[in-house]
Amino acid sequence: MEKLSTWRFGKKKNLLVLFMILLLFSLTLPLSHASNEEILKYKIRSPTVNRVTHEITIVNEGAFPVENVKVWIPIIKNETPHHFVLIENITSSRQYRNFENDSSNNTYIFWQINRMSPGKLLKVKIEYSILSFNVQYLINANTVGEYSKESWLYRNYTQPEELIESDYPIIVETAKSIAGDETNPHILALKIADFVSKNLTYKVQDEEWGAVWALEHGEGDCSEFSYLFTALCRACGIPARVKAGVAFHSDAEETSFGHMWAEYFLPNYGWIPIDLTWNQICYQDNLHFSLLRSFPIRYPYDTVFIECSAPFKVNIKIYQTMKISSGSIADFEGFTLARLIYDVISKAETMESLNFIATLLGARVFAPQDYADLEAAIEEFDLMIQQSLETNDLGRIQQANLQIEHIISLGEGIIFKCGIMLALIVLITILIAYALALRRRRIEGESTF
Repeated sequence: MEKLSTWRFGKKKNLLVLFMILLLFSLTLPLSHASNEEILKYKIRSPTVNRVTHEITIVNEGAFPVENVKVWIPIIKNETPHHFVLIENITSSRQYRNFENDSSNNTYIFWQINRMSPGKLLKVKIEYSILSFNVQYLINANTVGEYSKESWLYRNYTQPEELIESDYPIIVETAKSIAGDETNPHILALKIADFVSKNLTYKVQDEEWGAVWALEHGEGDCSEFSYLFTALCRACGIPARVKAGVAFHSDAEETSFGHMWAEYFLPNYGWIPIDLTWNQICYQDNLHFSLLRSFPIRYPYDTVFIECSAPFKVNIKIYQTMKISSGSIADFEGFTLARLIYDVISKAETMESLNFIATLLGARVFAPQDYADLEAAIEEFDLMIQQSLETNDLGRIQQANLQIEHIISLGEGIIFKCGIMLALIVLITILIAYALALRRRRIEGESTF
């Protein structure tokens, strides 16, 4: 009799363990959603406002005057979906001429100085308020479209150029070796990123060496990592480009160094960021600010460009610093789109927390339909944000605000429901255990007679 009772208790215990295993397993199962007509390309989170100050000093340290000095300083500008930018102030020791644009959609402040005597300088200070986001790209390789190979974008960003020697035999052969039989550009770009990360060792360089040098020497800094990735992509027929700007590790920092990363282009998705020295793949944090989106051929790879006329070697030096500090959304008082996006995305952390808790509590098992509705509502929210960013549609942001309130309410309801179910399971488990314990005591008591 005692053996029979023990077997029954053990069987019930095994069933409870099996139930818990199934519950945990269910947390990893994906839910299927009806596909949207528009692809959800990315989601933005962690809105933050910072003030960034760029100070540049250009000095003629030579022994002779320099004539007809032209200076271009690229500026940080609005870039969907990464950041909104306001230029708060521009001060300089000489009046700037105007703003100029180039074919790569870069914008510069331009100075023309007829004569710069020895020791004379140009001092510039540009102050920004920037609302930026963490951006996670959500790429499904099966929904990547076909390249329009006759387009300007494809032809321009698959051709070789200075430091991106995508037509050199060593680059071409390496690209073929990496690609193998793979033809999907997204999967291939990730294979190239993995190759570059594994075959280059980070080492600061005093000069720009380019893709071939990086591949041959197996080392480089952010520039070489970016050049090599871009060159290998172009050799595989994937449009890619190098970006230059500044990146910070915190919102209270000063640096005299710029930073480079790369992007590759996917039809239906656009430009996808790859920063291999910061290990950010298909992701960009809210402390990366780009000054240049590719480089005009006539300029060197730098963030300040100078041309001048002189019959001798000139000695013009450039000194610059970039500082970042915390800002306030109040700085965007007149920028309605930015303020609304900030307010809505600030609630996304609550939304994500509720979704995580609901998943942890087993909502897939206890409230599968509600949980499916929650996941679909979050995806719809991110799609609304994406549409509003790309079309400047204030109405979509207002809809997204209503949507996130619905999501929060839905998430709270699911958590309450799951909490009740788990409490019932715990209670039933305790009662069963208590009943089995009483039964066992009674049987043990009967066996003593």
